[in-house]
Amino acid sequence: MLFRRKTDTLLAHAAEPAPEQAVSARKEKLSWFEKRDRRRRRRKMFEEILGWILVPAFVYLIYLGVQAIGGIPKEIIDFGNELLGIVMKGGR
Repeated sequence: MLFRRKTDTLLAHAAEPAPEQAVSARKEKLSWFEKRDRRRRRRKMFEEILGWILVPAFVYLIYLGVQAIGGIPKEIIDFGNELLGIVMKGGR
């Protein structure tokens, strides 16, 4: 594996823990890989929440726009039916 996480210290593999390590219970510094992983996880969660809010809002705004102009014009519906017919025939 190219990048390997190193969470254990060298003293953890020793038979007896060092006395200075037992006294100081500092927070272990994260590696760049773990920092990147946490940033990526937060960003994905933010994008997921944003998507659940924005997609229904866009759909509702499109619906309101269509209702404001009085429905979908007949020409657009005919064009969509022609495209659907071409796709269903296989493009011939």
